[in-house]
Amino acid sequence: MRCVILGGAGFLGRHVGTAMAAAGNEVWSVDRVTVRPAESAEWLAGEVLTDFSDVASWWPRTGGADVLVHLASTTVPATASADPLADVQGNLLGSLRLLHGLRQQKARPRLLFASSGGAVYGRPQSVPLAETHPTLPMGAYGVTKLAIEHYLRIEEAQHGLPQRVLRLSNPYGPGQRPHAVQGVVAVFAHRALHGLPLSVWGDGSVVRDFVYAGDIGRAFVAAAQHAGHERVFNIGAGSGLSVNDIIAALERLLGVAIAQERQPGRPFDPPVNVLDTRRAHAQLGWQPAVDFDAGLARTLDWLRTQP
Repeated sequence: MRCVILGGAGFLGRHVGTAMAAAGNEVWSVDRVTVRPAESAEWLAGEVLTDFSDVASWWPRTGGADVLVHLASTTVPATASADPLADVQGNLLGSLRLLHGLRQQKARPRLLFASSGGAVYGRPQSVPLAETHPTLPMGAYGVTKLAIEHYLRIEEAQHGLPQRVLRLSNPYGPGQRPHAVQGVVAVFAHRALHGLPLSVWGDGSVVRDFVYAGDIGRAFVAAAQHAGHERVFNIGAGSGLSVNDIIAALERLLGVAIAQERQPGRPFDPPVNVLDTRRAHAQLGWQPAVDFDAGLARTLDWLRTQP
């Protein structure tokens, strides 16, 4: 099959591309930037530098797609909340233009969308969070992700576009930028490697679900082959780690005590957010394979090669 990854040059794009190629697919990237470093992207059959929503530009140049992985996003939760209008324009309207463009091409690839397993649910009413949990986003990012999910559901019902939604927990692993505004594992690991203190909100007891990016890649491969009736899947570790647990793991692997700077707790942070991944296991035959210490060690090895 030919797989086109929208956002293929990004952190998750590279992991999904690697997994898709390992499964025997021809993989293309559509992104505004090129996949770098090119010499480490053996999985890449070709790339088109354009906006993901400009289907008329990239569809004929890739030769079309059997599977379309929608990882493209112009925001993260913080920037979406700071400018909800830009979030809607870039992501929601961009996704609607994508669907319109596919209809114009008379194209019906299987579309796999990367949603958010934290943002769409909002404050947990029960833990772990199953796909049937109420969706009450607390920020613009989750609202937009959820709206795209609904438009995909409508597109399948009205126009026959096959689709699957993967609600991802907190990804981490090699390739995640340590200077970004999200990604606590990469940020903490990079600072710890350079002997810098870690900024911790509250007492460090907030618990989140962290899943290795390579396991996310395998989940997209499984979703590309899924033949069941379910459309939405949680993809996470299915267990939680606190901020203090992450720091302890870094200290264990690095063999040093890590300085911390404690900041006041943030009232909008739910104390626990862990995904129930039983549906993905039952329907996709997927479960995470890399435990946190092993994934963190791989992340540290990669960060040692970075400036």
